[in-house]
Amino acid sequence: MIKKLIAALLSVVLLQGCISTNPFAKFYYDQTGGADLSISPHVVSSSGKPQIYRGSDQEQDSLKMCENGYLLIGYSSFNAGNVKEKGAIKQAKKIHAAVVILYSTHTGTISGSIPLTLPNTQMSSTSLQGNIYGSGGSTSYSGNAYTTTYGTTTTYVSYTVHRYEYFATYWIKGKPAVFGAYFKDLTPEIRRQIGSNKGALVTAVVKGSPAFEADIFKGDVLKKVGNIAIFDKDSLRNACDKYAGKETDILIIREGKELHKTVKLRMRN
Repeated sequence: MIKKLIAALLSVVLLQGCISTNPFAKFYYDQTGGADLSISPHVVSSSGKPQIYRGSDQEQDSLKMCENGYLLIGYSSFNAGNVKEKGAIKQAKKIHAAVVILYSTHTGTISGSIPLTLPNTQMSSTSLQGNIYGSGGSTSYSGNAYTTTYGTTTTYVSYTVHRYEYFATYWIKGKPAVFGAYFKDLTPEIRRQIGSNKGALVTAVVKGSPAFEADIFKGDVLKKVGNIAIFDKDSLRNACDKYAGKETDILIIREGKELHKTVKLRMRN
């Protein structure tokens, strides 16, 4: 029984020795530049308990979150033994995230044994008997003498630890955007496809946004907003600021063809 109890305690130590602090907080990587989201005018700060979901496909999960108007504010990444998801919820609440998506992949198993030395005290007895002689005569005696021997005993306790790669993404609800789409700069491959170095690639469209209502699709390349040519994400942001709250013409490239769309942009928050 004692050996089993010791083995259980060792397992706990081995599993949690490297995670005495919350690993979701220790290995958190901020994507906001240190912004205080509790007072940001661009997001809806969450004060309730964050929702947690088990993810299966990071790319598709992220796309769905973006389409539903959520912004990625950070992520946690680390390798450890069995870690409870309450750590991810605690970190999400700390950074005002409304949703956390958790991924875990088994990466291997570590097995071995640890020497355990315990005290081993033994007591032995020796029988004594004999006769005593003196001036007054003689008498006999008998009895036991006790000896205590102190020592140790070493035993080996086996252990098995399962290791996992953890990845968690944290999301906050964004307020309605001027255009309502996510963009990135053109890759060399996209530039060759459209025959131009200018433009911004649509990576996601928020449902119900001006971009959604104008039938802008993921994969479109935005070339022009009003009379402003789009070179990259920064020039697109400037164009949206200029035409915020106005109805304007935009030029996109879709599957190699130029298309004109009319979009009613929202006012900036």
